[in-house]
Amino acid sequence: MSIMKWENPAPKDLWDAFNGLRGDMDRALDLFRVPDAMGLLDRSTAPAIDLIETPEDYLVFADLPGVDRKDLELSVTGSILRIKGMKRAEEASEKRKFFRKETWAGSFERTLDLPALVDSDKVSAELVDGVLKVRVPKREEAKAKLITVSVN
Repeated sequence: MSIMKWENPAPKDLWDAFNGLRGDMDRALDLFRVPDAMGLLDRSTAPAIDLIETPEDYLVFADLPGVDRKDLELSVTGSILRIKGMKRAEEASEKRKFFRKETWAGSFERTLDLPALVDSDKVSAELVDGVLKVRVPKREEAKAKLITVSVN
């Protein structure tokens, strides 16, 4: 059993309502732990993602072997992080023919619904050795605060 933060159910506009529905569907599908059940609109060829929470920020790691920086696009809209890109196919030639091909190529897109209290102005990302690391800082009001209790 998990505890979810209550959020005001009144959407600001139709797009906000759609994002809320997508987040609900993503969470519902996550309960079944189906490997291909990522975001509602994500394709099965999308890269694997790890999302880690620290006291200061959220860290997103995406496996992107063979993807060039120039073929990546990241955006944050509200609490939605979108990773979009293209993995280019290696071409066969007269000298090189595929004996077996199990890797995928083509465009991909991953969307993650992050908690609402993120500082989207301070997001940073780096691509090193085929792994994309995105750092999404928490806003001050979202960080845990230590409260000392005095006993009399």
